[in-house]
Parts: sequence; structure tokens; C-alpha cells
Amino acid sequence: MSDKTDILGTPMTDTEQKLVSAYDTLMALLDEDLAPAARAGVAEAVASLWQVLNDLALTDARPGV
Repeated sequence: MSDKTDILGTPMTDTEQKLVSAYDTLMALLDEDLAPAARAGVAEAVASLWQVLNDLALTDARPGV
């Protein structure tokens, strides 16, 4: 486990860090030139995963998708 913390200052578990990494990867994909159906799917995945991160206090930044 690294020294990364959630928005409350609690150290993140390895699993929580993987969730944040997956979210960051999906957000980066939205900057790619995707087909409309792919972009819609990635945006839906971002929105769903953000719910998990928000519930776990891992982020308070709402995605603009």
C-alpha cells in the first residue's frame, strides 16, 4: 500500500487505489477519438465508477460527462 489517501485523509487500500486507477484510465479514454457508441459506453462506465469512488470518499470531483 502506498501513501495515497482518500478525501478524509485515510490511507487507501490497494483495492481502492485500483478503483481510482480504473477511473483515471476511463477518464483518459474520453480524450481519445472514440466511435460514438464507444464514447457513450465509456461515459456510462465513468459515471458508474464515480458513484463507487464518491461513496468510498475516494474523490469529490464529479465527472463532467
